[in-house]
Amino acid sequence: MGLTRVLITCDRDNTASARTMLHNGAVLENEVAQDGRMIQRYWITLS
Repeated sequence: MGLTRVLITCDRDNTASARTMLHNGAVLENEVAQDGRMIQRYWITLS
């Protein structure tokens, strides 16, 4: 597909997903409110 970066998200209270993303090189961009919950947005650079 030629992607060099991807944006992935999870609910703020989903600590297992956040840890997995961080362990694999994700960088937290920000948190946004969506439908009454906080969503964390992470970027991962693909090699």
